[in-house]
Amino acid sequence: MLMIDAGQVSPMPALPNCAIAGARPATKRMADLPTPVHDALLASVGQPIAEAGAPFHASDVVPPNAPPRVRFLRAYRVRDLWLVWVEKGGIGHDFRLLAFRDAAKGASVAVPVPQETSRNLCTASRAMAKV
Repeated sequence: MLMIDAGQVSPMPALPNCAIAGARPATKRMADLPTPVHDALLASVGQPIAEAGAPFHASDVVPPNAPPRVRFLRAYRVRDLWLVWVEKGGIGHDFRLLAFRDAAKGASVAVPVPQETSRNLCTASRAMAKV
């Protein structure tokens, strides 16, 4: 029998409670995002994304059949802006804030987020919500 080592699969991180002025309650499943935001998220990341709580591969060594190296954590809607938290594996394992704004014809477009500020997801989300 052949066994494949799937490497380290990281558990879901403990996320802070984050009160963001004007935000609706957090969206805790990627499947609950509106289709335009979901599609913009996938296009922005450019690789498969694990659902919140699903297996996630944090290592930079990716064996065959390993879970995705990006995991959805949660999202907040503030007016026409979606703030999406993701965890990215690899040598530079970290947490990132991605932002998407409602656009014409039901689309969502990426909004630049200063990456040096996005490592603290709650602080960065609060700052982006003011924009």
